[in-house]
Amino acid sequence: MLTFKNIDLINGLPGFENLHAFILAELESYAPFCAFQSVDEPDISMLVIDANLLAVWKDINIPPRELQILNLEKSTDSEQYVILKVSQGTQEFTANIKAPIVFNPESGAANQVILDNANLSVEHPLNDELS
Repeated sequence: MLTFKNIDLINGLPGFENLHAFILAELESYAPFCAFQSVDEPDISMLVIDANLLAVWKDINIPPRELQILNLEKSTDSEQYVILKVSQGTQEFTANIKAPIVFNPESGAANQVILDNANLSVEHPLNDELS
């Protein structure tokens, strides 16, 4: 069964600041990938994955100030997704682990959070990363 989540992206995304209403849809045939699609501009859609599926994610903490914006007490109360990109040359996936989308499943509010950690990349290779 295909599941959807309505998401209210508080500040939009870089380049799409005016878009706030999104749908997160699990892609059954392509699990664990999900579509993150704008409600107002359906042509704006990106591939995302639950950040907790990435081995590198186990040591990542969302700053308390970011959780407060979403009315969350701790990271485990949230869901986090990372935007994926496919390299034109190599056809390999990379994940933006520097700026996850943090989602409050109770309220539907979400925000893209820029993590202040020089070790995190906007193009983290997924090659053997999925745990």
